[in-house]
Amino acid sequence: MNTKRILSLLLACCMAVSLLLTAVSCGEEVDDPADSGNAGESAGSTEAATEAPYDRLDKEKYDREFSILIRDDCVDDFVVEDMKGDVLGDSLYERNTVVADDFGVELVFNDQGNSYSSVNEAAKQQVNGGLDDYDVFIGHKYSYTDLAMNNYLYDLGKIASVDLSGAWWDQGCYENLTVGGHTYVMTGDILPDSSMRISSCMVFNKDLMTELGKSVDVLNDTARNGGFTLDVLNTYCKDVTLDLNGDSKFNYTDDRYCLTGWKMAAPYAMFYGAGGMFVTIEDGTPEVTYTDEKVTGIYEKLYSLIVDGNAYHVTNETLYDTMFDVFTEGRALFSTMTLRLISQYLSEMEDAYGILPEPKFDTYQEEYLSFVNGSTSLVMIAKTEEDPEFVGTIMEAMATYNYSHVTPNMFQVVTKLQAAQDPASAEMVDLIIRNRVFDLGYFADLGVTNLVRDSLVAGRAEIASGLQSGRKSAERTLSKLLANMEKFD
Repeated sequence: MNTKRILSLLLACCMAVSLLLTAVSCGEEVDDPADSGNAGESAGSTEAATEAPYDRLDKEKYDREFSILIRDDCVDDFVVEDMKGDVLGDSLYERNTVVADDFGVELVFNDQGNSYSSVNEAAKQQVNGGLDDYDVFIGHKYSYTDLAMNNYLYDLGKIASVDLSGAWWDQGCYENLTVGGHTYVMTGDILPDSSMRISSCMVFNKDLMTELGKSVDVLNDTARNGGFTLDVLNTYCKDVTLDLNGDSKFNYTDDRYCLTGWKMAAPYAMFYGAGGMFVTIEDGTPEVTYTDEKVTGIYEKLYSLIVDGNAYHVTNETLYDTMFDVFTEGRALFSTMTLRLISQYLSEMEDAYGILPEPKFDTYQEEYLSFVNGSTSLVMIAKTEEDPEFVGTIMEAMATYNYSHVTPNMFQVVTKLQAAQDPASAEMVDLIIRNRVFDLGYFADLGVTNLVRDSLVAGRAEIASGLQSGRKSAERTLSKLLANMEKFD
């Protein structure tokens, strides 16, 4: 066994012992993450229930390169030069070392810069030239609409070495972006930073909540028991927005707000969190299935919260950062967020904050749901790949290893805190990353999915007419998409 692998495994043991002692000191039971609901496991197998999914893989030695084309914003999922005491980086360094050693591969990462289109162009050149330069491409929503819909990608469902039903692959993505039985893009534990952390959530200011005479514990208990709904959020937000400087108008530099949010994120996150969906898969075929009543019901609650409630809803791109400034300065009770933005913007916040899922529509909604926006990364393989089973094997190895050794540390990755310091938020983070929403209507750019966003920006109190006209356009676009994809191999 090489020296790097020995050091990596020693680090893993230390991290595991540290987490175990923390949990025991708090009186918590410690579960093996490999035991917690793996979709690919058989229910009656004791061995399957106790052995981590990575350990069950056959470790064939390939003695070859494994090449991944990535963008700058995906680098942290793969490129780690050495251990630096960082939870995510050290875990991924270990992942790279162990997978490379176990499978006899040299991991080669090719940074394509910030351009989404350059990744697409590289994939097209590989297919059009009959080449096999890169084994995996890390794409984006734009890659889905451009590459997947134009027959440049390999169907991941045809690769026997990839278990797409496994819990380490995002089942929301699998179920809702599989079209006509073809799965061209996937995500999950293989992309902990650039995808799993692109999960919508809410944060709240604990200090301000206490100052306003509201109970943090009651809110956490409500969320834990499945009762955090849009109506509950509206109740907590009532009369919070306040003209602190007395100039008879609301200004983000001086005043207090019930909620902050960004126009391109908050409407989608809260709509999908409340169970909204424009396209669903019926018997393997995507259909525009939204009802006007459902969408209107969600919109009315969002309008009440954001427009009537005088939330700080940022619509000017030059003021984007101010939504975070207002919250971190202690002048907002809630803020819409993604897990990735928490570590980016709240790391220096003086007030204590808590993490919550997006609110449900009502208590009849079974699960909290986390919207995944268009900046999420997606794993793709070019159609001309010469050895898809090899590529699938290494993808599966990376995903299953992360599932057991990286993702369980997600709360520390998000907040740079130990779970014992805020067990309620740690519990919510685990829930957020396992109930994620992918709407084909959004990823395929059916225009109707922008209606809630645009209506809130315009301050329109109703959207019924837009829903009716949007349905016809969405159905036409989806019909053309399906007709085109039916011609694929």
